[in-house]
This record gives sequence, C-alpha cells and structure tokens, in this order.
Amino acid sequence: MKPEIAHQASVAHKQITSLGDQNYPSFELRAVFAYLSAQGHGQWCQQLRSQLALSDHDLQRPFVPSHIALEGLNRVIEKFYEPGLGCDIAQTYSLSELGAIGVCMGSVATLGEAMDISQTYYELLGSFTDIVNIVDEHSFTNRLVDVAKLDPRVLQFLFELTVTGMIKLGEEISGQRVNIFCVRFSASLSEAAKARFSALFHCPIEDNCKFNECVIDMKSMALRVTHNLYPPQEAAVNLKSLLDELHEEQGLVDNIDIILKCSAGDFPDPDMISNALGMSGRTMRRRLSKMGTSFTALIDKVRCQLAINLIQHQNLSNEALANELGYSDAANFYNAFKKWTGNTPSFYRINK
Repeated sequence: MKPEIAHQASVAHKQITSLGDQNYPSFELRAVFAYLSAQGHGQWCQQLRSQLALSDHDLQRPFVPSHIALEGLNRVIEKFYEPGLGCDIAQTYSLSELGAIGVCMGSVATLGEAMDISQTYYELLGSFTDIVNIVDEHSFTNRLVDVAKLDPRVLQFLFELTVTGMIKLGEEISGQRVNIFCVRFSASLSEAAKARFSALFHCPIEDNCKFNECVIDMKSMALRVTHNLYPPQEAAVNLKSLLDELHEEQGLVDNIDIILKCSAGDFPDPDMISNALGMSGRTMRRRLSKMGTSFTALIDKVRCQLAINLIQHQNLSNEALANELGYSDAANFYNAFKKWTGNTPSFYRINK
C-alpha cells in the first residue's frame, strides 16, 4: 500500500486532520517494533512496516512523518494493547537511543534542566498531544492535554510511554529513583491495572480523572545528572545538528504552525502566509487538501493549544481569551472552544 493511500484511509487520518507533513521522533516506533519482535511478533511487525512503507533506513532517521507514526501506533494498539503495554515498551528506552537530544539531556547539571530540554524538543515535533507543566513549591505536574480527540486507548498508551519514559531516562541520567507523588489517568482502570501501575511508579494511582498527569516531587528535579555522554560543548553541537536536520525536513504544516503561533491574536490570512512561504494561496490550499487538512483546521488547532495554555497558566477569563485569540466576543470564542475540545473553558480552568 502506498503511503498516500494509507494516509487517506487510515484511522489516524480520521482522528486528527492537522498532522499533515509534520514529523515525529522515530525512536519511539523503533522501540515499539523492537519490543514486539522480542515478544515473538517480528513477522507481524515486518508486515506492518511494509504496509506503512517504513524501511530500516527510515526508522534510523531522527524523524518519521507523524501520520505514518500515528497509523502504526493505532495498528499496534488494535492488535496488542492492554494496560501497561506502553510502560513495558518505555522501560526499554535508553539515552543513547534518543540521538543528539539524549546526548544533551545527559550533559546538563540537573534532572530539571534535562526535563526542560526534553520539553523543548517535544514542542518542536508534530506531536499528538500537548504538554502543560504546572509547577509549585513542592511539585512538578506533567499534564497531557488531548487537543486531537484521540481514541482513549491511544491516549492512554501515549501517556504510559511518556510517564514511564520520563522516569526511566531520569533515573538513567541521575542514578537515583525519581520520586512520584501521584499518577492520574483519565481512563477507568481495573484494580489489577491500578496495582500494576502503583508497583511500577511507587505511588498512588488515580483513575477517572479529567486529565492524564504525573505529579513529581520537586526535590527529584534537583537531582544531579551523573550520566554524562559527552561534554556540554559537544552536546550543544549535537543539539544544533538535530535542530538543523529538523528544520531541513520541516514541512508545510510545520511552517504554517510556526507562523500562526508567532502571530497569536493577530493571525495573518492565508494569502499572507502563502506569500511568505513563496507560493500562491491556491497552491497552499491544494497541498494542504492533499494532506487531509486545511488552513482553517490548522488555525483552529493553534487557537485551541494557545487557549488551553492561557487558561491553565494565566487563568484568563473568556473575554480576555477572546481578545487574545482574535475573536469578536466571548460567546464566539466559547462556542469555538467547545467545538474544538468537546468541553467548556471551565473544564480546564477548574482543574488548573
């Protein structure tokens, strides 16, 4: 099956129409395929890779197209998912598998600084969820916000990968256990699943929560990094190389996304953006349509991301949010927000 056909027909394409030609870190897919192959499912993985047109060379590159990554994860979840699968896979992560970004994470002074690098890296990629970090005197909360209305099992799987990977890599670079106060799941969990997660994370587990989030002891963020792969100067060179490669591979959706995020509250119209990108408005619309998205879908996604961040970090009123995001009044913003997320702004504000 050709990638274009797989893209158009896939569950992933139906779930999120704003990925377009954005990128996704290939190490995650490598880890998924390696784990499943070790469990005796190598032939199935090979068949899936063939259907996704993913060669060995593609998987060794830093990034793969996001729509292909999401299609692959969907297929894996449909076939194999049970609570904890993402945790099992993420426990195989190692800093060396992350390439240049792993080098940089292992070349800073504290776990908190390493976390800052990983969060910056996360935001540079075409990811399937947004991350909101909430910090107070005693805790660091890493919250996943589902702006794409993913299938609940996909969302839980990604959350398991994120939390377990964060803890695994944190312990690798610090040589000490990362203290977790609590892990909250939006899904309903069986008692067996709760017990398994509690044993893995060494903390209480809550389910049926409004968000998937991990609450970390701030003392752990001050842990010293002891696993230095390279000196800081060499790490900086590696990170620059990674970012240069990302920018070279940046697609149309990435470029539009960057322009929109830098223009919050005063968004340029499609023709202004197409001119800035050196193409006609008609060409830009046609290219976006072939990827299953549109300028309207992209600007709605950016507005949704910005709105959630403004609510959770600044607790702005609907009137202020409407003004920040270029709406004529609070009612129009409220209706748009509910359409994007399926929830009202208060859903996010109450749970700040």
